[in-house]
Amino acid sequence: MKKLALKSALLIPTFIFSTFLIMTIVGCTSCLFGLDHNYFSCAYCNIFKVITLISIVAYLTILYLDIKLVYKNSFKK
Repeated sequence: MKKLALKSALLIPTFIFSTFLIMTIVGCTSCLFGLDHNYFSCAYCNIFKVITLISIVAYLTILYLDIKLVYKNSFKK
């Protein structure tokens, strides 16, 4: 169970940092291409929502598989 807690403690900041990094790269790239204010108020927010949703689903999947493995191993003993 300690391994699961450690993995969760490391994964959450990693997912938050990766989301921040991806959004920074998307923002800088779109600014470089000269996109207008409408892009940042519509498409940029939608990109952020999709990337955040993917991160949350990935985290929950990893957490679910780890919890399933912990319970499976605890019932074998």
